[in-house]
Amino acid sequence: MNNTCSLDIAGINITLTCDNARLFDELCWRYHAFLSVGTVEFLLDITWKKITSSTVFVIPNISFNSGKVFLSGPNFSGCGDIVNRQAELEIQVSTPLEAVDYFLRVLIALLTFQAGGMMVHGAGILHSGSGYLFFGHSGSGKTTVSRSSVNDEVLNDDLVVLMPNGYTWTMYSTPFWNLTQVEPKPLTAPLVAMYRLVQDKSVFLEPLKPGQALAEFVSNIPIISVNSEQSIALMERSMKLLRGVPVYRLHFLPDDSFWQVITG
Repeated sequence: MNNTCSLDIAGINITLTCDNARLFDELCWRYHAFLSVGTVEFLLDITWKKITSSTVFVIPNISFNSGKVFLSGPNFSGCGDIVNRQAELEIQVSTPLEAVDYFLRVLIALLTFQAGGMMVHGAGILHSGSGYLFFGHSGSGKTTVSRSSVNDEVLNDDLVVLMPNGYTWTMYSTPFWNLTQVEPKPLTAPLVAMYRLVQDKSVFLEPLKPGQALAEFVSNIPIISVNSEQSIALMERSMKLLRGVPVYRLHFLPDDSFWQVITG
């Protein structure tokens, strides 16, 4: 009998079934803060085949066709049907948790976009009751600003979800992290501003022209930005977000001095 658990990520319930008890326990440990008892909204069936040697996870190729996503690589085969709310993953690697985590990130990016939101490469921080998004590619300083915010709640220091809420946007944490990052908590925050991180020798804000802001922001949207089927919708949704939420380049030092510049 398959082991089953459900996760609540940005208000989306995704149920995992797994044929291997060891992997199931690892998944429950990894995502323990996001475990849910909600009804099944999306079903992911995971099969971990027996391995005879050490086979590490290799990032698979991704393709899209008519609302489905396909991931294929060495000892990795995944298919997600976003319209019919189900997915299958078959892996034969020695690091199965890493492989499942990658596939889940892809599914959440697609599911949140289908629900009207977006998953962003960014650190989400709850500071004095307001949500601030610090975005940028790997090495830009997302974990640095998160660890420097010692008196604040960190939703996630790498991937957060933005969802529309009337004329405003809400930021949600995701359960995706590794041991070098800040372990996320299942939190939400009203989004008030966004900052493209730039490590520098002084701290200051740099205004962005609309075209610059759009280009910077879209380049930090994983999965959706490489899906040609969603390119127009992504641009329209990003422009809507940027019309309502201010965005700047934040030049910063590896300490908490950037908060003085942001909040005055």
